[in-house]
Amino acid sequence: MDIVGVIGGMGPHAGLDFSKLIFANTKAKTDQEHINCMMISCSSLIPDRNTFLLYDKGDNPAHGMFESARRLYLAGVRFAAVACNTAHAGKIFSLFLSKVREELPDLIIVNMLETCALGSSKYKRLGLLATIGTHESKVYHEYFTPDKFELLEPDAQGRERIHRAIFDESFGIKAHSNEIKDEAVALIKGEMYALAERGAEAVILGCTELPLAMRGEAGFEVPFVDPALLAARRLVELVAPERLVG
Repeated sequence: MDIVGVIGGMGPHAGLDFSKLIFANTKAKTDQEHINCMMISCSSLIPDRNTFLLYDKGDNPAHGMFESARRLYLAGVRFAAVACNTAHAGKIFSLFLSKVREELPDLIIVNMLETCALGSSKYKRLGLLATIGTHESKVYHEYFTPDKFELLEPDAQGRERIHRAIFDESFGIKAHSNEIKDEAVALIKGEMYALAERGAEAVILGCTELPLAMRGEAGFEVPFVDPALLAARRLVELVAPERLVG
């Protein structure tokens, strides 16, 4: 069976969560019935995506992402996804894809944002919560086009609150992924409520850290879309469609 791969490390717990989603969406009664999967988490190779996008500082994270992809490829992976929304911004992702196509032409990369748009077709008005870099790059607008969707985004203060929920060293998800802090969850819920009040039918959790905070919030009133879940399901579908959980 083909091996699927997860390019993680952005952050590490989000990559691990993505891998869990692959297994959770595979029909398997035994260990041997699960699809073959590898996750690489070389955070030291991949600079912060937001710093690069917002301030043009440091190396393009695409180079470290490609090195991670290359290592997966050498291990036998032929289908992979990048477990980071911000990394899909054109300034990063286009260079990454060009390097893959040039040097690893038979490695198929699942585009998480493209898959998210395809899997969100039942909605018309969607809220978007993401890193400031993702919002500023407008990368979601490339896939959620105005002829099919209306994207509602937080104002500057709302974006900053989500930034704190993700990055704050005292309570942010990146610093406390093992035990998500109530302060982070409260900030996320507040912005989800605000988007729903503006007419959002559901909210895209457009940073792989955000679903980590909301997975334990069963029954929360505002529906959300998890791009990582949709991309993980796409990987399963590509290698073993008969095993995809319905």
